[in-house]
Amino acid sequence: MLSGPTLAEEEAHEQEERGRADENDLLRALQAGDDEAFVSLMQRMESPLRRYVRRLIGDSDAEDDIVQDVFFSLYRKSDRIDARRGLRPYLFRMARNRCYDELRRQGRFQSVSLDEEPEGESFSLAETLPDPAEPTDELAHWLFIQLVVREAMEKLPENQRQALILYAEEQMSYAEIAVATNTNPGTVRSRLSHARRTLRRLVPPWVLAELDGDTASGLSASPS
Repeated sequence: MLSGPTLAEEEAHEQEERGRADENDLLRALQAGDDEAFVSLMQRMESPLRRYVRRLIGDSDAEDDIVQDVFFSLYRKSDRIDARRGLRPYLFRMARNRCYDELRRQGRFQSVSLDEEPEGESFSLAETLPDPAEPTDELAHWLFIQLVVREAMEKLPENQRQALILYAEEQMSYAEIAVATNTNPGTVRSRLSHARRTLRRLVPPWVLAELDGDTASGLSASPS
């Protein structure tokens, strides 16, 4: 996650791309009037959309409304979606826009330049966590490391954080992220590069050592 894509990440992205083809076939079926295709798409997409919404607005009563609104818009406006560009980026873009509306309503929305770096080294866990003195249960160990990385991600400028979430957790390609965030693949690449470089400063050295090792590939997908 903190350096270039690993072999495991590349394989995960290839597998996700195969799944995208199935989703786009379902979209075409929905556009042809097949309501069962809509049900199938809801079953496929509800969990990742909820995970994404939760990452953008936190725990909120608005989560259900946002997800339901995205699916309602999908059902009503499916004929406007270009299946060649993919369904998932379109849905995540709708979810992102509705999350922004909710954050504005709550007075929590703040625009941040993609080039803006966090001021200072304010990531407290990096300063206070001791190096692990004894071996721990492997699953608990990696969940703990994942928690450290997630907390560091919260310190990133918003555009960088979103790009990293969509790439590392939702397995989107640069082109898909560009559609979801209304930008271009070159900008996505730049944001991911900035995000990785900043994260390497924010996480403790022992976490970097773990992530740079062969076992780091398990962090390419996060639990919902």
